[in-house]
Amino acid sequence: MGEKTCLEKGKGGKAMKDRQEDLSVRAGQKVINQMAEIFSQLKRGSLDTDHLQALIDHKNPFEAREYPDWEFILRLFGRDNVIVAKQSAGVWGLESPKDDKVLYSKATLRHAAKENEQGEDWRLVYINGLSLREQREKRGVNRAEQPCFDTFANDDWWLESDEDKWATFRPQTGYYLINFRGQFANMNWVEQGKAITELGAGYERCHEAAFAEAILTIFMVNNGERIAEDWYHWGATAASNDNRVGVGVFGSGGLIVSGGLVDCSDDDLRVVLSRKFSF
Repeated sequence: MGEKTCLEKGKGGKAMKDRQEDLSVRAGQKVINQMAEIFSQLKRGSLDTDHLQALIDHKNPFEAREYPDWEFILRLFGRDNVIVAKQSAGVWGLESPKDDKVLYSKATLRHAAKENEQGEDWRLVYINGLSLREQREKRGVNRAEQPCFDTFANDDWWLESDEDKWATFRPQTGYYLINFRGQFANMNWVEQGKAITELGAGYERCHEAAFAEAILTIFMVNNGERIAEDWYHWGATAASNDNRVGVGVFGSGGLIVSGGLVDCSDDDLRVVLSRKFSF
């Protein structure tokens, strides 16, 4: 009397089969969700193809990876789009660093080089980590000794003590991958920020001090090449009045440090992008 009938056994077998199918569907959906997240992170820049290759090779994708070699880098960008540490340190009168590894993955460098084929201006420049004030002290304001800083456009405001925190900030030393094509003109600062976010997590506004040092270095190394002659790179830093710091209009009068209200928009308020370090 207590034994299960064949019908009951059949029902039990069907229930088990249904449960197995349900688990299979859930597992499949989990994989689909994981793949969607992987593609999302690839788009944002949180992952790159080097991470995926590591997974394919059954390796930890976040363990230390091999730094790109110079043969690879110069083949991608050419000599004119790379300023090495020895050159950069030399024109600033500094000692060349002993450790000058490039902290970008090969995938990130390849992507930038591919965009250059489409009209972008990605370059790899070694930044010595000089603050804006240190740069001004070294280059001065004498227009007869280029490159210099401008001092005829009410450009001394950032030397006041209220601006010490950001004006004396030293960015990390190392190679920066920077796109020197100013973008997002005629957008206010907030709109520009949204446009940057849409590019992915691997992109950011280049730090103002790093940008200033980069274009001054390029001028000295590349025989007077001027970048941002008639526009500003609008950075992320807030001055004491909460305006966002802009650096540029680098004409014969010298480099200008200025600031703009976040709700302003103009053709000369643009963004220079840099890639976040991969390592």
